[in-house]
Amino acid sequence: MASTTSLEQLMQQLESLKRELEECRKAKETSQHNEFKYRSLVENANEGFMLLDRNLVINDVNKALLRISGLNREDFIGQSVDKFYDKTSVNFYSASRDHLSFEASFGAKTGVRIPMLFSRSILKDENGAINGYMYFLSDLTELKATQEELKWAEHRYRNMYQNAVQAMFQSKLSGELIRVNPSYAHILGYSSPQELLDLKENADKIYFNLEDRSRMIRAVKKKGALVNHELRLKRKDGKPVWILANIRLTKNNKKDTILEGILVDNTKKKILEKELRRDRKKFRSLAIHDNLTGLYNTRYLYKLLDDLIKEHRITKKPFSLIFMDIDDFKRVVDTYGHLNGSQALREVAITIKSCLKAPCFGVAYGGDEFVIVLPGFNKLQATEKAEQIRSQMKQTTYLTRAGHNVYLGASFGLATFPEDTDNRTGLLALADQAMFRIKQTGKDSIGIS
Repeated sequence: MASTTSLEQLMQQLESLKRELEECRKAKETSQHNEFKYRSLVENANEGFMLLDRNLVINDVNKALLRISGLNREDFIGQSVDKFYDKTSVNFYSASRDHLSFEASFGAKTGVRIPMLFSRSILKDENGAINGYMYFLSDLTELKATQEELKWAEHRYRNMYQNAVQAMFQSKLSGELIRVNPSYAHILGYSSPQELLDLKENADKIYFNLEDRSRMIRAVKKKGALVNHELRLKRKDGKPVWILANIRLTKNNKKDTILEGILVDNTKKKILEKELRRDRKKFRSLAIHDNLTGLYNTRYLYKLLDDLIKEHRITKKPFSLIFMDIDDFKRVVDTYGHLNGSQALREVAITIKSCLKAPCFGVAYGGDEFVIVLPGFNKLQATEKAEQIRSQMKQTTYLTRAGHNVYLGASFGLATFPEDTDNRTGLLALADQAMFRIKQTGKDSIGIS
């Protein structure tokens, strides 16, 4: 029985040994597989790799590191890792008990120092003791170049922003200014961008009318951008400044929607445009007015008579014309001089205008002769108007400012369209003839065609 028991025990021991051997075989196969997998991953990695012992001596490197450095495997194996990077250039990014990450310059075969990111992990045995290190190395050359380009681009942008002739700004949709350049501050009369930015509720300070800004915001939200949008802003001294704004919606680094744009001072152009409009108005006025009296001239008279004749074809309304000549005006000139004579004509023109309401108007016809045009007036109404002017002249003392008291009278002749004639020339001639008859028969009266 003892023999049988020993055999069974032996068989059990053998079975146990087989299982252990099988587990060892599987473990070995797994280990070999893992090693193969590790080797494959390391060798084909884009990053450089170094395997170090616990004394920081290099035991292995991958192809990527050989490619990056230009060195051979033999140049690494058995060397301390400290030989290959400049400790004075180390810039630590993270560090813990088991991991270290830092940037340093790596020495290549060409002598060029390559910026590298070193990532170190500790290897430990089953008892937790350190038996080696793994280093992964990433080439930072392109990243550094990109950073330099971005840094230079930012520098150029800041320089351009600060020195731009055009005013540049960024603001919140609420109106609060975020950023402005010196040209923006200059346009609004502030000494510096900061002085403008320090203003509380600065939108209220730089807009004459906040509704103008509201309309601008609505427009840019609808269109996304505005080109040459005209705005009137307020300078520090309260004076207006006209600008042309090129504005768009964009996002800041916080993903908030903001406004940014470029402003061009358009004030000088607006002033010139205003002066041009004024000059044009003045030239148009000079073209149709008499320089001495301010009444209309004969060029305007002929045009308006033609227009009234055309209008009559539609409205059938009559109009009348008064021819007026100052009586004994030569005596005034001979007595008081030509300058006072000219002043007397100006004052008579004032008398005529005081008796007229639009659309009626007076014309300086030539010398001491005047024409009064009365749209819509029949002969009776025209006669009453002539009498009003005659009476007003009799009640007026002329040349008082020159120290004289001069009383003037005039002879009047009137004609009515279409009652008396159907053309401009005939109308003027009939009124002139009626006036001339008065001159011949006593003056200071009204002749009717």
